Amino acid sequence: MASCPNFSELEQRTYIKFRTILEIPPKSIHDELATICGEDILSYSTVRRWVSLFREGRTSVQDAPRPGAPKLATNNDKLSEVREYVESFPHSSVEEVANYVGISTGSAHTILKADLELRKVQEGSDPRRLLEIVTGDETWIQFKPPIRKQDGKVWLKKGEVPPAVCVSDFRAPKVLYCIFFDGLGPVAQIPVPKGQTLTGQFYADVVLPEVEKHYLKRHPKTGTRGLKILHDNARPHKSLAVRQKIKDMGMHEVPHPPYYIAPCDFWLFRKLKDNLSGREFEDRLSLGRAIYKYLEVIPKDEYRKTFENWIKRLIQL
Repeated sequence: MASCPNFSELEQRTYIKFRTILEIPPKSIHDELATICGEDILSYSTVRRWVSLFREGRTSVQDAPRPGAPKLATNNDKLSEVREYVESFPHSSVEEVANYVGISTGSAHTILKADLELRKVQEGSDPRRLLEIVTGDETWIQFKPPIRKQDGKVWLKKGEVPPAVCVSDFRAPKVLYCIFFDGLGPVAQIPVPKGQTLTGQFYADVVLPEVEKHYLKRHPKTGTRGLKILHDNARPHKSLAVRQKIKDMGMHEVPHPPYYIAPCDFWLFRKLKDNLSGREFEDRLSLGRAIYKYLEVIPKDEYRKTFENWIKRLIQL
């Protein structure tokens, strides 16, 4: 199962810097950090302050020297004081530790993470927060998916004409699928009925309840409460009906990054269509069975690694 990377304060500032360059607003940056960092997140006011500094032209993520600022803690006495304090008050924040010992928050963070090798997790819950995210998107799948380019290559003698192959045809019969998965595997595959437009109301009344049904089977007492949902900024996903449904399900939306790093786009849909390539399906039922069967046989470890790769791509922006 996935383990959330531990971000130091400087690493979070670096993340804020590059997201600011991309003109991402402070609230969205703070929400992204909350998803990635959990309990160790910088406060919203701190995120907003650094966004303002970077917009004004600041390039360094280091603290500027301040008169009278506490010196960095490097001696064993400070380390012992920090250890004793967190053993007595395990719920204390980094700021509280720093204020008690009389050192900077950066020094307190270094001692806690690097010297004492501690991390702060939520009591009674799985600290591997990537498992709290479910992601989904829509994709068209043809009854006769075209073969991949690499599969259409043949060995020929010089001058021979290559055989004709099936190419993608936008008029070919196809089905729009809404597919969701998390770090443990597939969650839901919902075909949109023929003639039905994917509206916000349909998404709220039909699609999201299927996601909810999956988690009620897995966690009958909690269902989707406390989970985070990652989907793109398509108009149906942002409708009032969808936002209300997500709220009713006890979920929180993860701000959607640029489309090319979404897990569905850079991994699942490409993998699924490669598997279906060159096959022909008689009807929606046989196509649906093939999709379900393939998603179930993908190793669970691949689903987990996909979310880890998503975080890495997000950091590299």
